[in-house]
Amino acid sequence: MILRKFLKLMNKMIIIASGPINHLQYFKPLLEGNRVIAVDGGLNHLHKLGVKPEVLIGDFDSIDTSLLELYKDIPVYEHPTRKDFTDSEIAIDYVINQSPDEVILMGVTGHRIDHMITNIHLLKRFVNRGILAYVLDYHNKVYYCNSDIELEGNVGDLLSIVPLTSSVHKIKTYGLEYPLDDETLYFHESRGVSNVFSEPKVRIETGSGEFLVILSKD
Repeated sequence: MILRKFLKLMNKMIIIASGPINHLQYFKPLLEGNRVIAVDGGLNHLHKLGVKPEVLIGDFDSIDTSLLELYKDIPVYEHPTRKDFTDSEIAIDYVINQSPDEVILMGVTGHRIDHMITNIHLLKRFVNRGILAYVLDYHNKVYYCNSDIELEGNVGDLLSIVPLTSSVHKIKTYGLEYPLDDETLYFHESRGVSNVFSEPKVRIETGSGEFLVILSKD
């Protein structure tokens, strides 16, 4: 269901970074059908799939250097290893300037929790520009939200609401097994974790606050 939905939009870009990607082949149809930006070692993933990116961005400290020669015909934006921003943030700014409708970030979760948390927080840069964006891996799809959101899924899918601010107020949900009705979720509590789709479409309305919506599967 996820891949079919992704392939509907035309002006879509995918940022693929160097983090581990489980079941890489599963994502090949998605990567082949859209504009792909390789961030440093993300080129290693793309090479395994035979997918050519439109641009390569990074300091190249996590890339198989022999690939740089193989892909010398694509534009390269190289940055020094010692810098104030991660390669992923630089790539995000590049993509925002392309004015896409939708952006998917892959290879940004994995072993380094500091990178993973930062990459999820960077989703706010897209929201500030009115661009739909989310982090995607085989088990999770993560949205940053500061207003209402509507999502599609299958009955039985898991959905969690995780506050980023101290609290998120006046939450109303539709289409979930455990509904919230003008309620508050707090940063230091786990009440919003592991809700369940009771209908194919879910709507979350809020009064104030910032939060993550995470669709997960085991």
